[in-house]
Amino acid sequence: MNRKRLVLLFLSLLIVAVITYFNLPDREWSTIYPKTEGNTCTIFLIDGLSSEIFEDELAAGRLPVMQKMIEEGLFTENGISSFPTMTGYGFYPFVTGVDATKSGILGLRWFDRTRGKGNLRNYVGKTNIHMNDDLVDSVKNIFQLSQPYYTVSINTYMNEGVQHNIKTGWAHTTAKYEGKSFFKWLRMIPLIGESIAKDHFQHETDAMNLAIRGLEKNPKVQWVTFPSPDAYNHVSGTDETYRKLIRHIDSLIGVYVSKTKSLGQDKERMIAIVSDHGISDVSVNIDFCGWMKEKFDLNIERGQSVHIYSSALDQPLKDLESKDGFFVINGNLTAYLYMKNPELPFPVSWHKPLPYDLLTNYPRPKGKINIPEKLAANEKLELIIYKDDNNNVVIRNGHDIAMILESEVGLSYLPIQGNPLSYHDSISNKFYTELDWVNITTETPYPYAIPRIWNLMNASGIGDIVMTSRKGVDLANDYEIFVGNYKGGHGGLRKEIITVPYIIKSPNLKQSKLHAMTNEDVGRMIKEHLGFK
Repeated sequence: MNRKRLVLLFLSLLIVAVITYFNLPDREWSTIYPKTEGNTCTIFLIDGLSSEIFEDELAAGRLPVMQKMIEEGLFTENGISSFPTMTGYGFYPFVTGVDATKSGILGLRWFDRTRGKGNLRNYVGKTNIHMNDDLVDSVKNIFQLSQPYYTVSINTYMNEGVQHNIKTGWAHTTAKYEGKSFFKWLRMIPLIGESIAKDHFQHETDAMNLAIRGLEKNPKVQWVTFPSPDAYNHVSGTDETYRKLIRHIDSLIGVYVSKTKSLGQDKERMIAIVSDHGISDVSVNIDFCGWMKEKFDLNIERGQSVHIYSSALDQPLKDLESKDGFFVINGNLTAYLYMKNPELPFPVSWHKPLPYDLLTNYPRPKGKINIPEKLAANEKLELIIYKDDNNNVVIRNGHDIAMILESEVGLSYLPIQGNPLSYHDSISNKFYTELDWVNITTETPYPYAIPRIWNLMNASGIGDIVMTSRKGVDLANDYEIFVGNYKGGHGGLRKEIITVPYIIKSPNLKQSKLHAMTNEDVGRMIKEHLGFK
């Protein structure tokens, strides 16, 4: 058999295997659960929803379903996401009513200094199964609290305790990388190509069909993630197709709402439309680790973007013995930098956060360097965040420096040099509660940044430095499989990334409009509706 025929045979077998694998019957559909009692809830999460584009489409009358829900329910223009503004991690408050920094994880990727292997906790690809494993046990989510009733989630791995877990990973992958290498050719196969290599519109339609099928079992809680806006933005930026995807999702939600009414479930079912973060287009992709090596002779390891072939997180810490630091990317617009202590022997050198005096006087062959100061001088980086020797949080933005202080009253923003967050002078040097920070900073460049930064920097396992990129800049040059460089991202604190719309339609919930609320607030509303304290 010649080489060409062997290749054709291999591809044919691969296609058959893929079709077979992703069409295996889901036995969970036939499982019998107790009849659902009490109020119910459906959460639609639109991954990576741009507030600006949402408002444009809404004003133009192109989102009629969501417009009607706004007229009948609770609408929040400025929903405050978690920081870093990340998928998965940002789901946590919606299902618990608790700040994501209390979850036990610190993003879609983070570095756990306490482990001997698998220090990089990476929940992208086959290793997404570890997110539930790494969560704290002390907080129960709405799936766990709803047992023994039927609960179902579609395309989320933040679902500990869910009865029916549905993932359309293959369809999501083929849609995200449509037109790229292998997936491009799969979709071109006559007769079957479009059925095995979905585009975004087909994928979201399939997900909604699954949701409606699940609705027939009257789930106590149903979660549906629409990943296409985020996935499309990463690969292609925002254009007319991105807008069409939002309109398509609106129409799909309309079909679902009609089904709830036909099934008589609209009297008990809350429907919440939320998002985990906004988006920001990028045109520059930087090689941070290369820059650190060239400028300061620091050997920084960059964490792997995705695990395709194995679900194991088992890289030994020994691999980092010769490294100076570890660079962990979140959303490509935010990153954590973990530095090794050069004064301690391996492996103890990695076990604890770097002391402030070493962070600002890190020994190099040509002399000691102030790492935060050097990073702040990089014009591609925006916020450089770390803790000083008094456990205060320091924020740098170029030459500007400020601190966050804590008291019994709350938190205070104290400018030292310039004003890195561009807050009005009347806000500075005063202690405010978290609710105050929501109200007084929503219309600033960095809404609710003070509590979000403070809580993250005081979470166990956070990096020595948290950094965000400037507008238009991506922190991960040549990082993403099949694509290389992204054209859009998230992770940071700027208004277009951290604020998103929330729409909540619920029986006995009066029509109202709120200027701002956090994702924890939404989670608490959902729990209250379901009868969970």
